Amino acid sequence: MSRFSKRIQSQPRALQFQPIEFAFISLQRTQRTLMGMLVVCAVLGITVFRGPSGMPGKRVFLPVILSTSLLTFAYMMRNAMVLPSMAELRRNPRDPKALKRWSRNNIIMQSLCAAVGLMGFAMQLMGADVYLSFTLYAIGVSYLVLLRPIRP
Repeated sequence: MSRFSKRIQSQPRALQFQPIEFAFISLQRTQRTLMGMLVVCAVLGITVFRGPSGMPGKRVFLPVILSTSLLTFAYMMRNAMVLPSMAELRRNPRDPKALKRWSRNNIIMQSLCAAVGLMGFAMQLMGADVYLSFTLYAIGVSYLVLLRPIRP
């Protein structure tokens, strides 16, 4: 037995590596990073990148429909994939496949929520109204907060 494994076995149980806690903390960091990215995109969209005004015209409803469908898909994915994988992980906390499935599904769901905010950034680049793009940013950030990862 190596000296590292002896050291880990000699530590108290509270100090040993817990994969569920590590995955949960990583998902929280991912969520904070995505929210920070959306804030940076909003600031850059106002100050640096500004498209010609009135560019999208009558096609402005298409990104809104896409954003709504992305949020609907994220919510359905949470109910169909994230919550069952979390229940499976609660039944068997030592299962690495359940932990991997839970983490992966959470990351996909967070990416879908962040895509709505990035749609607001794209709308700013195309020259849409600032209120529309900020609405998409706010909806993306609020869904990131509402659909945050839950500790199994």
